[in-house]
Amino acid sequence: MGTPRMTSSLKSLINDIKTLDAGNWQEFDNKIQVLVENTKKKDFESLSLNREIYDLAFNDNNNNSNRWNRNGWIAERVMEYLLPVFSELGDKIIKNSEIDEVICIAIKNGTYKDISILDEVAKNGSGSSQIMATNFCSVNALRTLKDHKSSKIRKIYYHRLGPVECLDEMLDDKIAGIRYEGIARAPYFYDKLKQMTKEIARGPFSLLVEKIPIDYLPMLVANRNVKNSWISRRFEKRISSGH
Repeated sequence: MGTPRMTSSLKSLINDIKTLDAGNWQEFDNKIQVLVENTKKKDFESLSLNREIYDLAFNDNNNNSNRWNRNGWIAERVMEYLLPVFSELGDKIIKNSEIDEVICIAIKNGTYKDISILDEVAKNGSGSSQIMATNFCSVNALRTLKDHKSSKIRKIYYHRLGPVECLDEMLDDKIAGIRYEGIARAPYFYDKLKQMTKEIARGPFSLLVEKIPIDYLPMLVANRNVKNSWISRRFEKRISSGH
């Protein structure tokens, strides 16, 4: 996306944003109300779509003395005030913005004409906005994300569909935390646990010791996790129990 022409009104909007200071609440509120009243639609569109313009307004190195601006608080507040005023731009922003955090704010506040746009972002988006959309998209769209490369996306996929539908996938996942949740939800002596005797992550292994069929326990003896004193005690207790 090319940089839009820096009109005098766009420059004025950027300068007005730079004067916002969250340290003085009353002054901040007064200034942002004036900002809302004076902002032109075409300038807000440029601010919302173009990363270079957005950074000039909110992330300029010359404006880094304001810690509220550095952590994105002012940017979020400005967008939350202006998006409802120009809500007709919501779909265009969600589909075309170069600024992931702006797309997130638009989704968070429901600034779109058709809720099905959440399916588009979940399936074809990226970054935090895709993660956010995945929390709210249809189940049909969610199922297309089954093998997504992002562990955050997969965690939402497993959480929303649940282990009744996804247990075997959870047990096979490359992220230890997901495997741990899978083992925690798996029935005792669940057949697929027999295939996990080479589990190396401590968390999942500690649960596996309790839930794997006892005749498969000897296959865990060589696992490095058995050297851990806490796990070793659990292992010995299970062996001694005979079941």
